[in-house]
Amino acid sequence: MVKLLKLVGVLLLLGVAVFLVRNRGVSLDLNQFSASMGENEVQQALPDLGLKCTGTEPGFSLGSRVCHANLDAFNGIETKQIAFFFKRKRLANFKIDVPWQSHRAMIDKLNGSYGLPTSEQARLHGGVRLAVWKIEGGYLHYDLEANQSASPWNTLLWVSHEEAGPMSGKFSGK
Repeated sequence: MVKLLKLVGVLLLLGVAVFLVRNRGVSLDLNQFSASMGENEVQQALPDLGLKCTGTEPGFSLGSRVCHANLDAFNGIETKQIAFFFKRKRLANFKIDVPWQSHRAMIDKLNGSYGLPTSEQARLHGGVRLAVWKIEGGYLHYDLEANQSASPWNTLLWVSHEEAGPMSGKFSGK
């Protein structure tokens, strides 16, 4: 009986260890990111994620390099992946993929952390109605509509101040 209890204890500890390794979550303030950061600075800010960095396809608009990792939670909200995009060796954009079941929770988290959006589209454009929050290092773009037919998740997109100018007009907050 004692051996069985020890075995159950070891298996329980092993299960917890596997859970912790497989389930990556981060708590962070998105204000800490800026276009002055390179790959090393982003990796140092998130050392536990084990970001993998590679080049992107030629002409990819978000950046010429990407560092990405699976991400199970961001500030307590279920997520899928995080990806940082670099242009000219500096952070230009990053995205966090959010499954639809966490859509409303992410909007609530953004409103609670960064206040109400700086701007919102009044109508749908191509099935999307964006809200934008202006934060210290850039802008957060998030679709207010839960359009599950287009993709299995929504994306929270951070755009640096430098990248926002040519991208978004009214939605860059300028």
